[in-house]
Amino acid sequence: MILAALAEPAADAGRLNFHEFHGYIPLPWENHRLFGAGFLLVGVLLLVETLAGGVWFRRAWRRDLWPAVLLVLGWGLIAVALIDPNDRVIHSLMGVMMIMAGVSERRYRHGQATLAGANLFVAPALFAGGMEVGVFHSHGGMTSQAFLVHSLLGLTAMLMAPARLYIAREPRSPARHAVLIVLVFVLAFELLGLSHGQSIDSHPTAAYTS
Repeated sequence: MILAALAEPAADAGRLNFHEFHGYIPLPWENHRLFGAGFLLVGVLLLVETLAGGVWFRRAWRRDLWPAVLLVLGWGLIAVALIDPNDRVIHSLMGVMMIMAGVSERRYRHGQATLAGANLFVAPALFAGGMEVGVFHSHGGMTSQAFLVHSLLGLTAMLMAPARLYIAREPRSPARHAVLIVLVFVLAFELLGLSHGQSIDSHPTAAYTS
């Protein structure tokens, strides 16, 4: 009797497809908003650091805030790769690159590496991440909403790589830091505001609970 009771729900779970797990596995637009919020936080941290100057870096925990956000976003992408069967390789690669960028940035901020040394990991990670989002992660025809949105996201991310190298030529320049900060905010609002063809009501939870 007990085995029969357990077998029926297990059989039902095995018949569910990916979309029917809404509420358990985030949909693409939900992931975009989550990471948009993360990049919005990164932009705010970078802005505060630039305005505060050297005072901000007197405390180790403040130096670690923005690298920690990169690490959390990177591990978040690894988690997405584990639970989402779609584009698993791309999500994994993006997560690993973001983690490497976070570790390299932390080493630079603690005097364990130069800015040029950190950029050996950070700049390629930004460019490759933009390529993966804008090129390899795009779906549909070249005029489809999904393709256009991912291409725009990828281009914004790729532009962060030369912006980072631009800062390295004069690290104390607030104007140079402002270029990267603007790009981070643009990417955040793109992730929060742009849809790639799926709306909140496209997979209502009620449909799977009725």
